[in-house]
Amino acid sequence: MPRQRSDQVKTAKAPVGRPPRMPAPRATILDAAAKLFAAHGFEGASLNDVAQAVGVTKAAVYHYFPTKKDIFDEMMVDLLERQYVAVGTEVNLAESPPEKLKAFMRAQAEFLEANHAAFVVMLHGFGGIEKNHWTEQQLALRDRYEQLLRTLLADGKASGAFAVDDVATAARAVLSLMNWMVRWFRPDGKTRAADFALQYYKLIVSGLRPRS
Repeated sequence: MPRQRSDQVKTAKAPVGRPPRMPAPRATILDAAAKLFAAHGFEGASLNDVAQAVGVTKAAVYHYFPTKKDIFDEMMVDLLERQYVAVGTEVNLAESPPEKLKAFMRAQAEFLEANHAAFVVMLHGFGGIEKNHWTEQQLALRDRYEQLLRTLLADGKASGAFAVDDVATAARAVLSLMNWMVRWFRPDGKTRAADFALQYYKLIVSGLRPRS
């Protein structure tokens, strides 16, 4: 799945320092920071580390991101927005509820694999950031993504394709399976994330299939 990222997101603070001379500077900085935060934790990586990884001065990073938390916040918004588009596109191309669920799980796995470091940061690697580290915007984007899954499950329940007692619980079960992959999946492994997702799909659909 081709990776796309909008380079137009702006932080609330005005840019400071000299802008770095590189193509797509915001995206480049976010990519470098994701790898560092995933490897060393949020507290274990500094803005200077990010600057060195990108090959620019610390002042150049300051031009776009005055603090590490600014980097984290934009990283999460960027990731959640792109995930919604990538997965939603695949879901809309499928026809039946079971095929939509398969598309959802496969596309999320592919997106996770392509953005593994950022997922580690989002789900497990934020380290020293305060417990309630998600902003209202990030929570809204997270909820929008979960609603995409809830809608297709509800449609499957209404059509008789899925035997679901509670759509919200079923959605959480699917997302728990998919998000937990970041704990053990390795992009350099022999098996692709989408292959694991399809195995999960078979287990989920077996449990959702109506009983005669």
